[in-house]
Amino acid sequence: MDALTNIYSRISTRDFSNTPVAEEDIRAIMHAGMAAPVGRGLYDTLHITLITKKELLDEISKAEDYSGARPNAPLYGAPVLILVSSKLGEKPAIEYSNVGCVMQTMALAATAKGLGNIYLWGCIYRLKSHPNIVKKFELPEGFVPISALGVGYSKTPLETTHKPRHVISTNSIR
Repeated sequence: MDALTNIYSRISTRDFSNTPVAEEDIRAIMHAGMAAPVGRGLYDTLHITLITKKELLDEISKAEDYSGARPNAPLYGAPVLILVSSKLGEKPAIEYSNVGCVMQTMALAATAKGLGNIYLWGCIYRLKSHPNIVKKFELPEGFVPISALGVGYSKTPLETTHKPRHVISTNSIR
């Protein structure tokens, strides 16, 4: 799949199957995240945590009441969770952009591998009120969880597309 088709085909998966994801695919996705552009080369301010332990995934899923949200929220049954954490500066800003670049790069790698994926920010943000769960992430000192990528096989077949799925307003100044 060429790069643009990969970009156009990436979509949020909200219903994952229980099919295990191959270790080499997980490793390739995480390595892709390490290739993401990071402002000012601040790679040492980032940390990636792989979570496949079902008990911890279930605990994260049950930490907040999502009964009014989408079915299966917040992790949608993803068997793999790749958490991206960062050290935050005095005025956090670039750290969030850096994490976003890592997340998008990993999402595109997952799509290229034929894996469903979903960018999870809200449920990770809410975990700050659950320090007992965050402690289980075994993060290095000073790192804060920012976002995560849920990865697995989609219960619904993924479609390849050759054009954007959405339209964002644009203008041109020439």
